[in-house]
Amino acid sequence: MKQGFKFNNKNLSLWTYLAALLWSAVFVFSLEWNLKQNQRMVPERANAQARGAIEKDLIYRSVVSRVGGVYMPVDQGITPNPYLAHLPDRDVTTNDGRVLTLVNSSYFTRLVHDQEAILSPDGIRGHATKENPLRPLNAPDSWELRGLKKLRSGLPEWSEETLIDGKPYLRMIKPRLAKASCMACHPEESARPGEIMGGISVRIPLDLLQANADARVLNIVGWHGGLWILGMIGLFLGIRLLRIQSDKMHYSALHDILTDLPNRALFMDRLEQRLESAKRHKLTGAILFLDLDRFKNINDSLGHSIGDELLKRVSERQRFLLRAEDTVARLGGDEFIILLADLHTDPEVIAIEAQNVAEKIQDTLSQPYKIGNHTLHSTPSIGIALITPDSQDASEILKQADAAMYQAKEHGRNNFRFFLPSMQMLAAERLDLENALHSAITQDQMVLHYQPKITISRKEEILGAEALIRWQHPTRGLLLPGEFITIAEESGLILQLGEWVLHEACSQIKVWERRFNGKPFGRISVNISPKQFQQKDFIQQVKTTLAATQADPTRLELELTESSLVEDIHDVRKKMEELKRLGIHISIDDFGTGYSSLAYLKMLPVDVVKIDRSFIRDIGIDPNDDAIVETILAMSWRLGFSSIAEGVETEEQLRFLKARQCDGYQGYLFSKPVVPDEFEAILFKSTDIRAY
Repeated sequence: MKQGFKFNNKNLSLWTYLAALLWSAVFVFSLEWNLKQNQRMVPERANAQARGAIEKDLIYRSVVSRVGGVYMPVDQGITPNPYLAHLPDRDVTTNDGRVLTLVNSSYFTRLVHDQEAILSPDGIRGHATKENPLRPLNAPDSWELRGLKKLRSGLPEWSEETLIDGKPYLRMIKPRLAKASCMACHPEESARPGEIMGGISVRIPLDLLQANADARVLNIVGWHGGLWILGMIGLFLGIRLLRIQSDKMHYSALHDILTDLPNRALFMDRLEQRLESAKRHKLTGAILFLDLDRFKNINDSLGHSIGDELLKRVSERQRFLLRAEDTVARLGGDEFIILLADLHTDPEVIAIEAQNVAEKIQDTLSQPYKIGNHTLHSTPSIGIALITPDSQDASEILKQADAAMYQAKEHGRNNFRFFLPSMQMLAAERLDLENALHSAITQDQMVLHYQPKITISRKEEILGAEALIRWQHPTRGLLLPGEFITIAEESGLILQLGEWVLHEACSQIKVWERRFNGKPFGRISVNISPKQFQQKDFIQQVKTTLAATQADPTRLELELTESSLVEDIHDVRKKMEELKRLGIHISIDDFGTGYSSLAYLKMLPVDVVKIDRSFIRDIGIDPNDDAIVETILAMSWRLGFSSIAEGVETEEQLRFLKARQCDGYQGYLFSKPVVPDEFEAILFKSTDIRAY
């Protein structure tokens, strides 16, 4: 477990490192690209401005040229163009006496350039030029002269970055084509329409564009730096949250949600480490397997919320008792496991140390628990297995402690037992028995015996019999239910066994109906396990069995244990009422040992209450048992139930029951459980057989 955990953290750290590198690489790439784009924008914007300025000049020239020139007032600073003196209408006087002079396209463009120079001395500067200009100011400089040559070679435009007075400029020149309208003002022009007359050049100062670009560099770097920092913060916060979530998930996977104790997975990991240390460094330890006695009764009678709170309190008390190097875990339900580390090297001393801890735990957990309005008492049964340098397998040691715990329960609960080799032999026999039980039904190894039930209140008569299952084991002989029913319940085979018993008993009822030809033989009772009764289709199973065997349902009695009544009282009542409608009698078996209340009983259509043999056994010996039996009999009489006492073996017990008007008894005093033929013989001996 720990190795996997470290691997995951390393993996997460690696992904964090890679993600940081990737984000930084994206940042560097974006920053470099944006800086290059920003620097590339200087010549691009300069070129765009140059083309815009030239296109503007050409538009001005085109407009003015198309209308043959424009007249502008001389009193506004417009000087008559000496190069147009040959035109008779160069100057005109308006009706109001104002003098206007003709401004052709070249003059108009020059006026625009002059105005631009005044408004922006360091800004864009345009210039119309040609190789042999009439006006000296239009003469080309060396750069423009080279540009005119390139234009005449076929280039649509020519541009170049250059220095003027030590400052950087972009210079561009585009051709100025001759038009027919130009000939009116310039008859001396030798170019024909469509040919290059000259060019229009423009210079764009790059200082301001570069300054703007440099300012944008700071913004670009600043924004990128901020985004990189935010990205890294987000990345590490995300990784941190992911790590926290991963840690929580890992913690949840290794700890019990209810008690916050380590769970089975984490405990087994620590146990395996302890075994490795024991082998390598000759260390020792012990395992204590705890199970709370009768915890299910508390859960069923008071509810799961009370049961859960009790488990929390039990966990807290165990934590308080143990050292930091010890581990207490919850395996599930009411089972806890404790790992005691670094005990003495002497096995006898280890056993004493483990015993001391077990006694402390037993004493502490046995103290009352105040939960809500309830004061609860819960005791532990503890199994102990020792860890030595020779211990091999963690699962095996856990099984040993578990087996020891069950031995503690068998010896009266609220105590502890150490694992012994003989217990392992019993565990192996138990496993073999479970494997054999799977095939026992199909191989017809199961048989039913019938124990008669006798009346007491009247002359002793047979009321019927209880069908009791036996296992005719091929090698071990006849096995009683106590030797395999628990295994059947734990393995789930109890449902299959229960169906077989019900079918076999109903078949026997049908056989006796035919054989006795109407002579009464009482009711045959069948034990129904809680799991069997709680099945949703249980009623249908009974109906199907009765239909298949054609047995009279009034001859059938179903015995339910008290634990069958506390799950869902409404479902229990509904099922009982359906059984009663079929004519089946219902009895409550082992009454007094569970937690069913009078409130439950008076709500249910019960016919018979069977007093458990544990109370009958000490009649006349234990006053408490006398009182319990008397109370049950009085209660049965009040509620209208018949009463049957189980396990009656002595005349003294029988006299006690007769004196208190018990309706019937069942036990070795009259007959042990017998095979069907022997039960028939008992019936034929009886002269007056009646059903109650």
